[in-house]
Amino acid sequence: MNLNREQFLRAVEQGGALLKELMADYLELKIKAVFSRFGPRSGQCDLTTDLRKIVMEFPEILAGQERVCKDNSQEVVSKLRRVVVGLRKGEPLDKEADDLEQRLLDPELKLYCGEVLIEFRPGTLKYESLRRLQQDARLPPELNEVGSIRVVAGSLAMLAGLSDTE
Repeated sequence: MNLNREQFLRAVEQGGALLKELMADYLELKIKAVFSRFGPRSGQCDLTTDLRKIVMEFPEILAGQERVCKDNSQEVVSKLRRVVVGLRKGEPLDKEADDLEQRLLDPELKLYCGEVLIEFRPGTLKYESLRRLQQDARLPPELNEVGSIRVVAGSLAMLAGLSDTE
């Protein structure tokens, strides 16, 4: 399931609010939030709503090859990927990037992959505190496994309050 800009912003807001709560209770871990994805199309970047930063650091957060909605979203995503490659190679694409960014901010464009996770990464590993954090009732128990160092707040779709049928 893919998310439009409003749903994405809601998910980031929920993840940020949860981070703030948890940071107060687990100061010793110095946790920070990141977007992450494992397996195919894996990657990560700091939690942000800055589209350019996301595109440059973690373009895999964007909708995949599936048809994202009934408009020309797939064409926009394909063009974005070409622009990102060009920018990484140092090609002068600023005007094209600016124009594309405006199209990407269309509120109906389902640009963001809902399967991407928001995770909390410890800056300091204190295993007892990390284990308590992974078992914290504010986090989804099915996504957090004691014994690993991952702490998952949830998927973008889950944090946006979307069900599987939307």
